[in-house]
Amino acid sequence: MAKFEFFRSSQISTDCDQCGGRVDLLKGGVCSLCRRILCYRDLHGSWLRRLLTDLGTPVVCVQCRTRPASTPHDRLIDG
Repeated sequence: MAKFEFFRSSQISTDCDQCGGRVDLLKGGVCSLCRRILCYRDLHGSWLRRLLTDLGTPVVCVQCRTRPASTPHDRLIDG
């Protein structure tokens, strides 16, 4: 018997630029600084960070958040 779902899982996906794994576009996304398409783990890193981005914090990937401030992507550019 087929699984009963109220809401279907997304059929749209792409590959993560960091790890090469599958990206569900509803969970993963694009970093505001480096503009890479990333999976949930490489973009948010934790459920707390995902919650903060849902509440309005800029979407910045794990790698850009841990990068030293002296690199070119040191500021978030609105636009």
